[in-house]
Amino acid sequence: MKSTGAFTFILSLAAAAGASPLEQIFGRAVGDKCTGPEGSGTCQSTSKCNGISYPQPYCPNDPNDIQCCVEISCRVPAGTGLCRSRTHDGCSGGTFHRGSGAPWPCPGSDDIQCCVKSTQNPPGGGGDVGAKILEKALTAAGTPYAWGGGSCNGPSEDQPPYKYGDVGYDCSGLLCWAVCQITGRDLFKAGLRVTHSMYCASDSTLAAHGMHKVDYAQRKVGDAVFFGDKCDCTPGKRDSIHHVGIMMDSGTRMWNAPNDKINKVLESNIATFGEKPCPRVVRFS
Repeated sequence: MKSTGAFTFILSLAAAAGASPLEQIFGRAVGDKCTGPEGSGTCQSTSKCNGISYPQPYCPNDPNDIQCCVEISCRVPAGTGLCRSRTHDGCSGGTFHRGSGAPWPCPGSDDIQCCVKSTQNPPGGGGDVGAKILEKALTAAGTPYAWGGGSCNGPSEDQPPYKYGDVGYDCSGLLCWAVCQITGRDLFKAGLRVTHSMYCASDSTLAAHGMHKVDYAQRKVGDAVFFGDKCDCTPGKRDSIHHVGIMMDSGTRMWNAPNDKINKVLESNIATFGEKPCPRVVRFS
């Protein structure tokens, strides 16, 4: 009985020290600093870790459910989140995003990606549709440029007069494909697939397909940004509106399929693109 009383007394002292009794007695370092492959963290319960929880023994004094938790914040066009492991941690209630290019938002291998948890409505049902359209378009990175290429089903062969045998997207084909995938709206069949057709469409036509124009100064992620001389929609001059990209932020980053010379879907910078953007952008809802 004396030993039991002594043990109880020790547990009471340990509890008063601010840590669990078992941690104090047996030297378990829950909450101590640790270092995993992707950075520094703390030893904590896997159920409480919001980042990468490593199954390796980086917290050797702790029980099996206490692992090294490394929490790294990340940002992608779809929003902000935490870097997590696709295979070990998952992204319950959210979506994994690799990002659009180096430097990637999360360090390490492709298994470590940005987990963004969103309360937005599902695709086509509201929320930040533009960000979702961009995120879909990002999955086409490196796809060849194809004149007239693209449909709701994905990339397609280039068309005359520039038929080089490539299968991919042109600038508006990339945009309309991503819109179709996210919203279910077929802009190809709606006659809005050609760049100047979309930019010069009436407000009522755009509204009928879940779009509207805003000033370029108010641009944001997912807006369609256009290029073409004076951006004049007068009949006979509208054909000069020849290119469209998807805004990656509210600055100058643009995701697009430029031309046959570059021949791949990639990120461009409006500031060095060689011509000024049109005064309005098209926003999707």
